[in-house]
Amino acid sequence: MEGKYTFTEFSNDLDGGYKILFDYVRNRYVLYKVNENCYMQELVEQKSRNPAAAKSMITFKAIKDMFPFMTDIEYQQE
Repeated sequence: MEGKYTFTEFSNDLDGGYKILFDYVRNRYVLYKVNENCYMQELVEQKSRNPAAAKSMITFKAIKDMFPFMTDIEYQQE
């Protein structure tokens, strides 16, 4: 991916049906859209010693707040 990946592109990928994998606070997650303003975040790999929820429903605002801290973002078509 060339250039800077923006939140607008990230949001469009979610709306387009992509599952997005990313690292956040040392753990690996997959994120996908379930319904309007309703997203599922699933823990794929736990790399830290802190407990993390295996699955959680989150809002668009929560995703927007987390985005600047996401690393190693990749996506896959379902």
